[in-house]
Amino acid sequence: MPKLLIKCKEVLRNECVFDKIDGAYQSESLMSNIINLTKAGITDINDIFKWRNHPDIRKNFFNQGLLSWEEHEKWFIARLKDPDTIIYMANYRKEKVGSIRFETDDNVIKTSVMLNPLFLGKGLGSRVIKMGVEKYIKENKPKKSLIVEIKNDNIASIKAFQKVGYKESYVTYVLELSGNSKLC
Repeated sequence: MPKLLIKCKEVLRNECVFDKIDGAYQSESLMSNIINLTKAGITDINDIFKWRNHPDIRKNFFNQGLLSWEEHEKWFIARLKDPDTIIYMANYRKEKVGSIRFETDDNVIKTSVMLNPLFLGKGLGSRVIKMGVEKYIKENKPKKSLIVEIKNDNIASIKAFQKVGYKESYVTYVLELSGNSKLC
């Protein structure tokens, strides 16, 4: 039986397709590259663990320390069980290229994207963000703003989120409390 596909408008001049049979969400660019989004499951735990601990990924985390398997497993299982958290896996052809996570709290929905380190610098970040946001809005119809917190030296992420339509709203300054900290 052929799959039933529904076309919808895209903001960034692409065509997207929502597959009603298996729930995969696809975006087809002008170059005919297809990325599918599916909900993350327990089978994604190892890939996410490897990505989270990769040095090129970890350097953009606010907490840059490596994670133990036990910490990751506890975190990942809790995220999958949390009704206020949704994680989508992004696949290109048969490769997992990244993930996007939405976590609802009292006032906002925090967005977080992470690419497979093998696919960094290939222009996939904004596509994964765009598709993830579209899918999340379509499925959840949120009433709160979506935000992202990005380190100011993570230029690639800043540009990827800006390309999708995220705008700078506020700036946070941090006073690091270490043995060498001096107040003016």
